[in-house]
Amino acid sequence: MSIYILSGKDIYRLQENLRHILRNHSIDKEHTFVFDASEKKSFRFDAAIMECDTFSLFDEDDKAVIIRDPYFLNAGKKNEGTGTKKSTDKDAEVRMSILEQYLKKPNPHAVLIFYCRGFEADSRKKEYKLLQKHRAEIIRLQKMKKWEFENYTDKQLSLNHLRLNRDARAELLNRIDGDTLLLHNAIDKMVLYGQENLDLNDVTHLVSLNPEVNVFQMSNAFIRHDFAGVIQARDEMLSSNYDYLALIMMLAGRLRTYYKYKLLYEKGYSEGEIATRFRANEYAVKISLEAASSISSRKLLEWLCELAELDQNIKAGKTDPGYGFEMFILRNAKR
Repeated sequence: MSIYILSGKDIYRLQENLRHILRNHSIDKEHTFVFDASEKKSFRFDAAIMECDTFSLFDEDDKAVIIRDPYFLNAGKKNEGTGTKKSTDKDAEVRMSILEQYLKKPNPHAVLIFYCRGFEADSRKKEYKLLQKHRAEIIRLQKMKKWEFENYTDKQLSLNHLRLNRDARAELLNRIDGDTLLLHNAIDKMVLYGQENLDLNDVTHLVSLNPEVNVFQMSNAFIRHDFAGVIQARDEMLSSNYDYLALIMMLAGRLRTYYKYKLLYEKGYSEGEIATRFRANEYAVKISLEAASSISSRKLLEWLCELAELDQNIKAGKTDPGYGFEMFILRNAKR
């Protein structure tokens, strides 16, 4: 049976595995049909399954039907629609019935792929259990552990005949922060650069920072009142095509995390208890608390309220995003 559940947060390796599946079945673009299943309102499950059973008398090639970002396998999709619980249950029953009928007698010339980009398919869902029961091939690709990613990076650099000195390698790993897609984008740039031996300066100019790393550096510089550090991080993000609205939202999100952790820490919670409370990594909590060690939760809340007011003024057309962000930084990031 050629049925797959392909899921996980490692987008690059997901794409590579999808291409590998299609190559193994000798399926080209002309015979690949993609259904966007991210939203219940616009997706018809029966149409996707019907495509699996459709065949042409004049075409003997196999086909692939890709159900992309299926909302019914996503744990983050709490509700399946805006209808009543009764209608939602009915929709799920119909979907299960259609899927079960197909799985009992699948088209041998069709490859059915449930493609979950950026999230892991929820094994608690009935559809998942039904697919598992009928022996669908399940491929999970989560982000690699730090040591795995470092080994993977070294291998990819070697395959592309690139040699980085110790400082350049450390900077590369810091900038891509475990993201395989960013790694391969960086390697493409380094190959085009035309030099096999690269130093720290080369990596700094060729490789953009992972936005998560960048906003972490920007928020840390902001808390330390390191105005130059904030400006450097801002310039990096603007050069990577992030606009001021994105900068405001990302900074607010990071400060909100600091505020939640710091508030509980001030109330006597341990790092482990805070991590449990927010279902976070204990090391991440530790790093965040260290970054915010000199700032009270009250001050963090004041900054958040100021950013919320700025957001409202921008939406109301009263403030330009760039001007508002710059004024916020000038007021608060300087000592």
